[in-house]
Amino acid sequence: MSKQQSDNALSTLLDEKIRSFVASFIQSSRRLFVDENGKLVHSQEFGVYRERIVSDFLKLFSPERMGVDSGFVVTSGGRISSQCDIVIYDKTVTPLIRDDHCQRFFPIESVCAVGEIKSRMSLSELKLALRKLAKLKSLRDSLYKPSYVYTLKSGGVRNSIFEPERDELDQIFTFLICESFNFNLQKHLCEIVDCYTEQHPKHPFCHRHNVILSLNDGLMAYLHPSGSIFQFPSQLLTLTDQNGSSTHKVSLMKHRLILPQEAQSIEHLRHFCTLFHQGLTTVSVLYPDMGRYIQSKEDVMFVDLEQKH
Repeated sequence: MSKQQSDNALSTLLDEKIRSFVASFIQSSRRLFVDENGKLVHSQEFGVYRERIVSDFLKLFSPERMGVDSGFVVTSGGRISSQCDIVIYDKTVTPLIRDDHCQRFFPIESVCAVGEIKSRMSLSELKLALRKLAKLKSLRDSLYKPSYVYTLKSGGVRNSIFEPERDELDQIFTFLICESFNFNLQKHLCEIVDCYTEQHPKHPFCHRHNVILSLNDGLMAYLHPSGSIFQFPSQLLTLTDQNGSSTHKVSLMKHRLILPQEAQSIEHLRHFCTLFHQGLTTVSVLYPDMGRYIQSKEDVMFVDLEQKH
């Protein structure tokens, strides 16, 4: 089989998976949870069903070392997120901690991505969801000199400096997937991107979303200066002068809106799959030091004894 044939086969399979996902998310879910009068019944089960559909779809583009679940993200300092529809984490270092109701709790260090799954959204609902994701993204800011498990940074796992405030590789990948918006996405683009600063607390660029996907309306991402669609709101650049001295500069990306031109177009979903996979494979994974999470709360006495040869 030639390379061209292989690429065509992969593209064909991807299109099949995308169309199946869209049909399940929009059509199958409504047949199961909408009555003969068009009224939604069992709304909680409806939401869980859609989250499961999205989880199964995202697993197709997630590295094998990552798991996809739902639950809460926590820090060793006691901060805890609201419940997250989708949490993507590194299975190799994440402890399996559940409460009596089978709710999972994920240490912020090994969380790679968090997503919100919605149905039909208003502009105010979208802005609220984006600020929620920004707040969750800020949880990594509280970490102090964590150890790397995986990173693509030039210093590697031993010599890299953790700086999520300007290095996109140290940030969590955040995304939102919904069925549709009840407003014109293009006309309200400026209002959407301004949602991070219109209320307190105001969120810096490093807390902004990575991608927003509406199955019916399009995709919001970023534009790299090279002309390619980019999965991060910024990029940390290394600049070298004539003397060989290096400095670092944060370059902010332009917003890029991708609008389908035909009713059955899935081109924006193809772009989402690419950006999602690129985001997961470039996000740094940190080591969750359980000694910081499980702190001593009782008085104990230590007894030491030297070993004999």
